[in-house]
Amino acid sequence: MLALLPSTSAQKIGDVNGDGNINIADVVYLFKNRNVPIDVGDLNCDGNVNVADVVYLFRNYDKFRSPVVFAENFEMEPKWDEGYSYVVDSTGNKFVLLKEGASDPKISGTTVLSVPLTRISTIFYAPLMSTADILDKDEIYDSFKGITNSYAKYSSKIETRYNQGEILGIGSASAMDYDKVVASNPDIVFLGEWVQHDDMENKLKELNILPSRVFTYQEPTFMGRTEWTKFAAAFFGEENSDEIEDYFQDTWRKRNELLRTTSKANDYPTVVSFSWSTARNTATVQGAQNYNSRMVNEFGGEYVFNDIPGSSSNTIDKETFYERAMTADVVIMRVFTGNEIKTKEELLAFNPDFANFKAYQNGRFYTSNRDYFIQEMKDPKRYMEDFARMVQPTLFSGGDSNLAHHNKIQP
Repeated sequence: MLALLPSTSAQKIGDVNGDGNINIADVVYLFKNRNVPIDVGDLNCDGNVNVADVVYLFRNYDKFRSPVVFAENFEMEPKWDEGYSYVVDSTGNKFVLLKEGASDPKISGTTVLSVPLTRISTIFYAPLMSTADILDKDEIYDSFKGITNSYAKYSSKIETRYNQGEILGIGSASAMDYDKVVASNPDIVFLGEWVQHDDMENKLKELNILPSRVFTYQEPTFMGRTEWTKFAAAFFGEENSDEIEDYFQDTWRKRNELLRTTSKANDYPTVVSFSWSTARNTATVQGAQNYNSRMVNEFGGEYVFNDIPGSSSNTIDKETFYERAMTADVVIMRVFTGNEIKTKEELLAFNPDFANFKAYQNGRFYTSNRDYFIQEMKDPKRYMEDFARMVQPTLFSGGDSNLAHHNKIQP
């Protein structure tokens, strides 16, 4: 239920009375003052501020104090007023990120790094590169010294530095060029969750290069994945951490606005979200706990593959997919390889069978832009709104027209 908590930019979640603390005083305040703004007092996101929110706050105010609420694969305790932030990555590596001139708090088992870092390398776009693009500051871009060869194109300012030789290509997400890593002389190298990265981590340690593991893609909620911007920003120092906190709070507020809008739905369309493997000639669908699947359910839809557990992608046989997807009210196709698919001609050239889908015939077949996995980190508010508009278009002005990161296929 914590995933339903709202926030505002100027207040922490649950700080109803705005005194900078979250405690029983906020419960009492909400009980006596339920005329507070809806994004402050509607803690259960049902579109009203009433006694149910008072009870909800009473039961959960202790949990509101945790600086990380959604993300499950890192821990964070920002204590910038004491000169540092304490973070733990996805495999338990502990770091104290120390401001200039601050004293080391001497936390056992930690690696102390002076921030903002000036030499970093990363094997994935998210969350380090994506957070840099959100903050959009030259000094942050200048801190990148090594990136995956294929990801430079996803950030124009990093691509410029890459092409000028200021940032080295350190291989691919599956095969690291250790000579280039050494040449980049990084303070730290950020790795993901792939099994190949286990070997990379071990090799980096042999080379006396500090690794950190970021399991961004294993987060079961979209806001959990978005919250990784906080982890990344901490390595860029206090000022940038504060800026990203405001960015996250604003994203959270947008999410709850969408929840309130879609809670007014009177019908719950069946929805298929998938990608298509041309190599296997079948679909890949995500489990019910994946953040995309959860967004479908949260925004007033019924994900057709809710019976598939977990958050991973699953390749299923074409006959089974067709049997369940052809009659779905809404179809959302993720496109990340090959050409863009934005028209019915391009869609049917890709797979003529889609013409038989109910969603295609009804004008509710959507395709993502190829860079959707980049934009969902840089522009989470509009990415979420796309989902809400595709699932419940009648509840929004303009319906499902002019989507930001998806295309409505006109039959």
